[in-house]
Amino acid sequence: SNSAVIKIKQNPLPTLPKIMRGKLLADVIPGLGKFTFDADVGKVFVTSGTGVVGYRVAASLLAAGHKDVRVGVWKGDRQGVDENFVPKIIEELEGRGAEVMEFDWSSEADYLVALDGVKTVFCTLPHIEGWADVFPAFLKTCKDKKIEHFVKLSFLRPTHDFKGVAEIAKMYRDNVPFVSFHGTCDDILQQAKSNSRISYTIICTSHLMATPLLAQGALLRDEQKYVSGSYGMGVNYVSPNDVADACVVVLLNQKPHRNKVYNITGPGPTKDSEIVEILSRKYGKKIQHIELGFHDFAKDIKKRGLPKWQVRDTASMERMKAHGMDEVKSSYTEDYHKITGHQPETFEQYLDHKSCMRPGLTFP
Repeated sequence: SNSAVIKIKQNPLPTLPKIMRGKLLADVIPGLGKFTFDADVGKVFVTSGTGVVGYRVAASLLAAGHKDVRVGVWKGDRQGVDENFVPKIIEELEGRGAEVMEFDWSSEADYLVALDGVKTVFCTLPHIEGWADVFPAFLKTCKDKKIEHFVKLSFLRPTHDFKGVAEIAKMYRDNVPFVSFHGTCDDILQQAKSNSRISYTIICTSHLMATPLLAQGALLRDEQKYVSGSYGMGVNYVSPNDVADACVVVLLNQKPHRNKVYNITGPGPTKDSEIVEILSRKYGKKIQHIELGFHDFAKDIKKRGLPKWQVRDTASMERMKAHGMDEVKSSYTEDYHKITGHQPETFEQYLDHKSCMRPGLTFP
Protein backbone atom coordinates (compact mmCIF):
# COMPACT_ATOMS: atom_id res chain seq x y z
CA SER A 1 0.00 0.00 0.00
CA ASN A 2 1.03 3.62 -0.42
CA SER A 3 1.27 4.20 3.32
CA ALA A 4 3.93 1.48 3.61
CA VAL A 5 6.08 3.23 1.02
CA ILE A 6 5.70 6.56 2.84
CA LYS A 7 6.64 4.86 6.09
CA ILE A 8 9.88 3.54 4.56
CA LYS A 9 10.74 7.01 3.33
CA GLN A 10 10.15 8.52 6.77
CA ASN A 11 12.09 5.85 8.67
CA PRO A 12 14.94 4.57 6.48
CA LEU A 13 15.72 1.02 7.58
CA PRO A 14 19.35 -0.14 7.78
CA THR A 15 18.62 -2.77 5.12
CA LEU A 16 16.41 -1.25 2.46
CA PRO A 17 13.89 -3.51 0.71
CA LYS A 18 15.09 -4.63 -2.72
CA ILE A 19 12.63 -2.42 -4.57
CA MET A 20 13.88 0.69 -2.77
CA ARG A 21 17.49 -0.22 -3.29
CA GLY A 22 16.85 -0.78 -6.98
CA LYS A 23 15.21 2.62 -7.18
CA LEU A 24 18.26 4.19 -5.55
CA LEU A 25 20.54 2.56 -8.10
CA ALA A 26 18.38 3.97 -10.90
CA ASP A 27 19.05 7.40 -9.34
CA VAL A 28 22.80 6.76 -9.45
CA ILE A 29 22.69 5.47 -13.03
CA PRO A 30 19.76 7.43 -14.53
CA GLY A 31 17.57 5.51 -16.94
CA LEU A 32 18.52 2.11 -15.59
CA GLY A 33 14.82 1.42 -15.10
CA LYS A 34 13.50 -1.47 -13.05
CA PHE A 35 16.50 -2.94 -11.38
CA THR A 36 16.83 -4.90 -8.18
CA PHE A 37 20.13 -6.04 -6.87
CA ASP A 38 21.22 -9.10 -4.94
CA ALA A 39 20.64 -8.92 -1.23
CA ASP A 40 23.69 -11.15 -0.72
CA VAL A 41 26.42 -9.12 -2.44
CA GLY A 42 28.03 -8.84 0.99
CA LYS A 43 31.09 -6.74 1.72
CA VAL A 44 32.74 -5.44 -1.47
CA PHE A 45 36.47 -4.73 -1.57
CA VAL A 46 37.53 -2.14 -4.17
CA THR A 47 41.30 -2.54 -4.73
CA SER A 48 41.99 1.08 -5.74
CA GLY A 49 39.90 3.97 -4.48
CA THR A 50 42.26 6.50 -6.04
CA GLY A 51 42.04 5.02 -9.55
CA VAL A 52 39.99 6.58 -12.36
CA VAL A 53 37.44 3.73 -12.36
CA GLY A 54 37.91 2.46 -8.77
CA TYR A 55 36.98 5.82 -7.26
CA ARG A 56 33.85 6.08 -9.40
CA VAL A 57 32.79 2.51 -8.59
CA ALA A 58 33.27 2.96 -4.83
CA ALA A 59 31.36 6.28 -4.87
CA SER A 60 28.50 4.80 -6.95
CA LEU A 61 28.16 1.69 -4.77
CA LEU A 62 27.81 3.92 -1.72
CA ALA A 63 25.40 6.29 -3.50
CA ALA A 64 23.31 3.25 -4.50
CA GLY A 65 22.78 2.42 -0.85
CA HIS A 66 25.27 -0.44 -0.62
CA LYS A 67 27.19 0.74 2.43
CA ASP A 68 29.31 -2.36 3.05
CA VAL A 69 32.26 -1.17 0.98
CA ARG A 70 35.95 -1.43 1.88
CA VAL A 71 38.30 0.60 -0.30
CA GLY A 72 42.04 0.13 -0.73
CA VAL A 73 44.18 3.23 -1.12
CA TRP A 74 47.89 3.33 -1.95
CA LYS A 75 49.64 6.15 -0.12
CA GLY A 76 52.97 6.07 -1.97
CA ASP A 77 54.45 8.89 -4.06
CA ARG A 78 52.54 9.84 -7.17
CA GLN A 79 54.17 11.79 -9.95
CA GLY A 80 52.71 15.18 -10.80
CA VAL A 81 49.84 14.91 -8.30
CA ASP A 82 48.97 17.32 -5.51
CA GLU A 83 50.02 15.98 -2.09
CA ASN A 84 46.43 16.46 -0.86
CA PHE A 85 45.08 14.18 -3.61
CA VAL A 86 44.94 10.98 -1.50
CA PRO A 87 43.72 12.63 1.74
CA LYS A 88 40.92 14.33 -0.26
CA ILE A 89 39.79 11.00 -1.73
CA ILE A 90 39.90 9.29 1.67
CA GLU A 91 37.85 12.10 3.18
CA GLU A 92 35.33 11.97 0.33
CA LEU A 93 34.82 8.18 0.45
CA GLU A 94 34.76 7.96 4.25
CA GLY A 95 32.24 10.79 4.27
CA ARG A 96 30.02 8.64 2.06
CA GLY A 97 30.33 5.67 4.41
CA ALA A 98 33.24 3.60 3.04
CA GLU A 99 35.81 1.83 5.18
CA VAL A 100 39.14 2.98 3.74
CA MET A 101 42.41 1.09 4.34
CA GLU A 102 45.96 1.40 3.11
CA PHE A 103 46.53 -1.21 0.41
CA ASP A 104 49.83 -1.94 -1.32
CA TRP A 105 49.91 -4.49 -4.15
CA SER A 106 53.44 -5.50 -3.13
CA SER A 107 52.33 -6.46 0.40
CA GLU A 108 50.70 -9.89 0.77
CA ALA A 109 49.96 -9.02 4.43
CA ASP A 110 47.64 -6.27 3.10
CA TYR A 111 45.72 -8.87 1.06
CA LEU A 112 44.72 -10.76 4.22
CA VAL A 113 43.44 -7.64 5.97
CA ALA A 114 41.70 -6.32 2.85
CA LEU A 115 39.83 -9.55 2.13
CA ASP A 116 38.70 -10.29 5.66
CA GLY A 117 34.91 -10.80 5.68
CA VAL A 118 34.66 -9.88 1.97
CA LYS A 119 32.36 -11.67 -0.48
CA THR A 120 32.91 -9.65 -3.65
CA VAL A 121 36.08 -8.08 -5.10
CA PHE A 122 36.36 -5.28 -7.64
CA CYS A 123 39.90 -5.35 -9.00
CA THR A 124 41.71 -2.74 -11.07
CA LEU A 125 45.39 -3.48 -11.59
CA PRO A 126 47.54 -0.38 -11.88
CA HIS A 127 50.60 0.22 -14.01
CA ILE A 128 53.19 -1.19 -11.60
CA GLU A 129 56.49 -2.88 -12.10
CA GLY A 130 56.63 -6.60 -11.36
CA TRP A 131 52.89 -6.97 -11.94
CA ALA A 132 53.33 -10.57 -13.14
CA ASP A 133 53.78 -11.90 -9.58
CA VAL A 134 51.17 -9.72 -7.94
CA PHE A 135 47.91 -10.96 -9.47
CA PRO A 136 48.37 -14.73 -8.94
CA ALA A 137 49.29 -14.08 -5.28
CA PHE A 138 46.22 -11.87 -4.78
CA LEU A 139 43.91 -14.38 -6.48
CA LYS A 140 45.30 -17.21 -4.35
CA THR A 141 44.46 -15.20 -1.21
CA CYS A 142 40.95 -14.62 -2.62
CA LYS A 143 40.53 -18.39 -2.97
CA ASP A 144 41.84 -18.98 0.56
CA LYS A 145 39.46 -16.33 1.92
CA LYS A 146 36.51 -17.93 0.06
CA ILE A 147 35.70 -14.88 -2.07
CA GLU A 148 32.57 -15.64 -4.10
CA HIS A 149 32.57 -13.15 -6.95
CA PHE A 150 35.48 -11.33 -8.59
CA VAL A 151 34.93 -8.44 -11.01
CA LYS A 152 38.09 -7.43 -12.86
CA LEU A 153 38.81 -4.51 -15.15
CA SER A 154 40.85 -5.33 -18.23
CA PHE A 155 41.72 -4.21 -21.75
CA LEU A 156 39.76 -5.51 -24.78
CA ARG A 157 39.58 -9.33 -24.84
CA PRO A 158 38.48 -11.71 -27.61
CA THR A 159 34.95 -13.12 -27.18
CA HIS A 160 32.66 -14.98 -29.60
CA ASP A 161 30.24 -12.06 -29.90
CA PHE A 162 32.23 -9.42 -31.76
CA LYS A 163 34.73 -10.72 -34.34
CA GLY A 164 36.16 -7.26 -35.16
CA VAL A 165 36.93 -6.59 -31.50
CA ALA A 166 38.45 -10.06 -31.11
CA GLU A 167 40.96 -9.32 -33.90
CA ILE A 168 41.90 -5.95 -32.39
CA ALA A 169 42.19 -7.43 -28.89
CA LYS A 170 44.59 -10.07 -30.21
CA MET A 171 46.77 -7.43 -31.90
CA TYR A 172 46.97 -5.39 -28.69
CA ARG A 173 47.84 -8.48 -26.66
CA ASP A 174 50.62 -9.37 -29.12
CA ASN A 175 52.10 -5.86 -29.20
CA VAL A 176 51.51 -4.12 -25.85
CA PRO A 177 53.18 -5.71 -22.78
CA PHE A 178 50.62 -4.30 -20.33
CA VAL A 179 47.69 -5.70 -22.36
CA SER A 180 49.48 -9.04 -22.60
CA PHE A 181 49.86 -9.06 -18.81
CA HIS A 182 46.15 -8.32 -18.32
CA GLY A 183 45.28 -11.10 -20.76
CA THR A 184 47.35 -13.57 -18.72
CA CYS A 185 45.66 -12.44 -15.48
CA ASP A 186 42.26 -12.86 -17.13
CA ASP A 187 43.21 -16.39 -18.23
CA ILE A 188 44.13 -17.25 -14.63
CA LEU A 189 40.90 -15.73 -13.30
CA GLN A 190 38.76 -17.66 -15.78
CA GLN A 191 40.35 -20.90 -14.57
CA ALA A 192 39.70 -20.07 -10.90
CA LYS A 193 36.19 -21.48 -10.93
CA SER A 194 37.57 -24.99 -11.51
CA ASN A 195 39.28 -25.16 -8.09
CA SER A 196 37.47 -22.57 -5.95
CA ARG A 197 34.02 -21.07 -5.39
CA ILE A 198 34.94 -17.87 -7.28
CA SER A 199 32.78 -16.75 -10.19
CA TYR A 200 34.04 -13.85 -12.30
CA THR A 201 32.94 -11.01 -14.53
CA ILE A 202 35.66 -9.40 -16.66
CA ILE A 203 34.87 -5.87 -17.87
CA CYS A 204 37.25 -5.07 -20.71
CA THR A 205 37.56 -1.58 -22.12
CA SER A 206 39.12 0.23 -25.02
CA HIS A 207 41.15 3.41 -24.35
CA LEU A 208 39.82 5.39 -21.37
CA MET A 209 39.10 9.05 -22.11
CA ALA A 210 40.98 9.99 -18.95
CA THR A 211 44.26 8.38 -20.07
CA PRO A 212 45.50 10.95 -22.62
CA LEU A 213 44.54 13.80 -20.26
CA LEU A 214 46.41 12.27 -17.33
CA ALA A 215 49.38 11.49 -19.58
CA GLN A 216 49.62 15.15 -20.64
CA GLY A 217 49.45 16.25 -17.00
CA ALA A 218 51.24 19.53 -16.36
CA LEU A 219 51.87 20.02 -20.09
CA LEU A 220 48.14 20.49 -20.61
CA ARG A 221 47.51 22.48 -17.41
CA ASP A 222 50.55 24.76 -17.43
CA GLU A 223 51.60 25.00 -21.08
CA GLN A 224 48.25 24.34 -22.84
CA LYS A 225 49.83 21.66 -25.01
CA TYR A 226 48.51 18.22 -26.01
CA VAL A 227 50.94 15.71 -27.51
CA SER A 228 49.81 12.70 -29.56
CA GLY A 229 51.33 10.09 -31.86
CA SER A 230 48.14 8.63 -33.34
CA TYR A 231 48.79 9.95 -36.88
CA GLY A 232 45.35 11.60 -37.11
CA MET A 233 43.45 8.33 -36.71
CA GLY A 234 40.15 8.07 -34.86
CA VAL A 235 40.52 6.29 -31.49
CA ASN A 236 38.03 4.14 -29.60
CA TYR A 237 37.94 6.31 -26.46
CA VAL A 238 35.47 5.19 -23.78
CA SER A 239 34.24 7.22 -20.80
CA PRO A 240 35.37 6.06 -17.34
CA ASN A 241 31.82 6.95 -16.21
CA ASP A 242 30.39 4.33 -18.58
CA VAL A 243 32.92 1.73 -17.48
CA ALA A 244 32.14 2.41 -13.81
CA ASP A 245 28.36 2.22 -14.43
CA ALA A 246 28.75 -1.18 -16.11
CA CYS A 247 30.94 -2.38 -13.21
CA VAL A 248 28.41 -1.24 -10.59
CA VAL A 249 25.60 -3.13 -12.34
CA VAL A 250 27.56 -6.39 -12.52
CA LEU A 251 28.71 -5.99 -8.89
CA LEU A 252 25.20 -5.47 -7.54
CA ASN A 253 23.28 -7.79 -9.85
CA GLN A 254 25.72 -10.66 -10.17
CA LYS A 255 23.65 -13.61 -11.28
CA PRO A 256 23.07 -12.72 -14.97
CA HIS A 257 26.74 -11.67 -15.34
CA ARG A 258 28.54 -14.57 -13.67
CA ASN A 259 31.45 -16.05 -15.66
CA LYS A 260 31.04 -13.58 -18.52
CA VAL A 261 33.42 -11.27 -20.37
CA TYR A 262 32.21 -7.92 -21.71
CA ASN A 263 33.95 -5.42 -23.99
CA ILE A 264 32.91 -1.83 -23.24
CA THR A 265 33.63 0.52 -26.14
CA GLY A 266 33.06 4.21 -26.87
CA PRO A 267 30.48 5.98 -29.06
CA GLY A 268 32.72 5.81 -32.16
CA PRO A 269 36.17 6.94 -33.32
CA THR A 270 37.40 10.25 -31.84
CA LYS A 271 40.50 11.93 -33.27
CA ASP A 272 43.01 13.54 -30.93
CA SER A 273 42.59 16.76 -32.95
CA GLU A 274 38.86 16.70 -32.03
CA ILE A 275 39.79 16.26 -28.35
CA VAL A 276 42.07 19.30 -28.59
CA GLU A 277 39.19 21.36 -30.08
CA ILE A 278 36.86 20.26 -27.24
CA LEU A 279 39.54 21.01 -24.62
CA SER A 280 40.18 24.46 -26.13
CA ARG A 281 36.45 25.23 -25.79
CA LYS A 282 36.28 23.90 -22.21
CA TYR A 283 39.44 25.69 -21.05
CA GLY A 284 38.44 28.86 -22.84
CA LYS A 285 41.92 29.13 -24.39
CA LYS A 286 43.65 27.59 -27.36
CA ILE A 287 45.33 24.26 -26.66
CA GLN A 288 48.24 23.57 -28.99
CA HIS A 289 48.17 20.11 -30.61
CA ILE A 290 51.65 18.65 -31.11
CA GLU A 291 51.57 15.61 -33.39
CA LEU A 292 54.66 13.42 -33.29
CA GLY A 293 55.89 10.30 -35.02
CA PHE A 294 56.31 7.13 -32.97
CA HIS A 295 60.00 7.57 -32.01
CA ASP A 296 59.63 11.25 -31.15
CA PHE A 297 56.52 10.43 -29.11
CA ALA A 298 58.47 7.78 -27.17
CA LYS A 299 61.30 10.29 -26.58
CA ASP A 300 58.80 12.92 -25.43
CA ILE A 301 57.24 10.67 -22.76
CA LYS A 302 60.65 9.44 -21.65
CA LYS A 303 61.54 13.11 -21.05
CA ARG A 304 58.66 13.29 -18.55
CA GLY A 305 60.63 11.04 -16.22
CA LEU A 306 58.39 7.98 -16.47
CA PRO A 307 59.98 4.57 -15.76
CA LYS A 308 61.25 2.67 -18.80
CA TRP A 309 58.52 -0.02 -18.75
CA GLN A 310 55.79 2.62 -18.58
CA VAL A 311 57.31 4.54 -21.50
CA ARG A 312 57.36 1.30 -23.51
CA ASP A 313 53.70 0.50 -22.74
CA THR A 314 52.45 4.05 -23.41
CA ALA A 315 54.39 4.30 -26.68
CA SER A 316 53.23 0.88 -27.92
CA MET A 317 49.59 1.83 -27.11
CA GLU A 318 50.02 4.99 -29.20
CA ARG A 319 51.52 2.97 -32.05
CA MET A 320 48.43 0.73 -32.05
CA LYS A 321 46.14 3.78 -32.25
CA ALA A 322 48.10 4.91 -35.32
CA HIS A 323 47.13 1.69 -37.15
CA GLY A 324 43.61 3.09 -37.53
CA MET A 325 41.84 -0.10 -36.39
CA ASP A 326 39.41 1.93 -34.29
CA GLU A 327 38.07 3.63 -37.41
CA VAL A 328 36.19 0.44 -38.35
CA LYS A 329 32.56 -0.03 -37.28
CA SER A 330 33.25 -3.61 -36.19
CA SER A 331 35.56 -2.28 -33.44
CA TYR A 332 32.51 -1.29 -31.36
CA THR A 333 30.22 -3.49 -29.27
CA GLU A 334 26.71 -3.33 -27.79
CA ASP A 335 27.89 -4.61 -24.40
CA TYR A 336 27.58 -1.30 -22.56
CA HIS A 337 24.02 -0.84 -23.79
CA LYS A 338 23.21 -4.47 -22.98
CA ILE A 339 24.35 -4.05 -19.35
CA THR A 340 23.01 -0.54 -18.57
CA GLY A 341 20.42 0.28 -21.26
CA HIS A 342 22.39 3.46 -22.10
CA GLN A 343 24.31 4.78 -25.07
CA PRO A 344 28.03 5.53 -24.46
CA GLU A 345 29.08 9.06 -23.49
CA THR A 346 30.90 11.29 -25.95
CA PHE A 347 34.21 12.95 -24.98
CA GLU A 348 32.39 16.24 -24.44
CA GLN A 349 29.80 14.63 -22.13
CA TYR A 350 32.60 12.96 -20.18
CA LEU A 351 34.27 16.36 -19.58
CA ASP A 352 30.92 17.88 -18.57
CA HIS A 353 30.43 15.25 -15.84
CA LYS A 354 32.82 16.93 -13.43
CA SER A 355 30.98 15.66 -10.35
CA CYS A 356 32.13 12.10 -11.17
CA MET A 357 35.81 13.07 -11.36
CA ARG A 358 38.26 12.46 -8.53
CA PRO A 359 38.66 15.43 -6.19
CA GLY A 360 41.90 17.18 -7.05
CA LEU A 361 42.16 15.63 -10.54
CA THR A 362 39.47 17.26 -12.64
CA PHE A 363 39.71 18.31 -16.28
CA PRO A 364 39.66 20.98 -17.39
